[in-house]
Amino acid sequence: MPILDHVLVVPVDEGGEFVFAHALDSGIRVWTRGPLRRVDERPRLRGVAAPLYGGSISDMSALRDFVTDFVDHATDEAATVLSPGRIRDTRPLVARTRSDSLSSRIHFSYRALSPMHTIGAWDGAAPELLISRVRGLERTGIGYFATGLPELPADVTPDVLPTALPAAVISPERAEDLSEYLHAPVGHVLHHLGHAARR
Repeated sequence: MPILDHVLVVPVDEGGEFVFAHALDSGIRVWTRGPLRRVDERPRLRGVAAPLYGGSISDMSALRDFVTDFVDHATDEAATVLSPGRIRDTRPLVARTRSDSLSSRIHFSYRALSPMHTIGAWDGAAPELLISRVRGLERTGIGYFATGLPELPADVTPDVLPTALPAAVISPERAEDLSEYLHAPVGHVLHHLGHAARR
């Protein structure tokens, strides 16, 4: 059984983990492992929406290096066909988290993988992942929001991940953008947006 030979487990400060894996091919596969912290959305959303999770990762260096290694060494020929995710019956993650609001953009920058591609049989909600950084502070940590990501089956361990396992996927193009974002300077607080918001 073919397995993924590049694997990274990233602990989440509030509990649970993200598991990232690739075989230098079609993209970086993503799962969750263990319970993540659920965000209580108020007012409650209309329609059908997967639970929203959010929290922080205290050290982004391992994820940054993992994504960059994929970008630098992935092959041009995709070995697996990716299926594009489709968001239905609910708002995209950026809208659910209000990450594009003026009050948020003043202090935070973000990259939204929304929706993500998928590999394998998929009958759930579209997977989405948002990574954020605090402006003006050179911190090693990042924040995240996630919804629709698959949980790693209990009988599967990160050191033996079969390539056929259904997964959310960061496409090569989005991996390149994410790598640039994680390497970029954090940037200044956007005071001019604050003036605009007070008008």
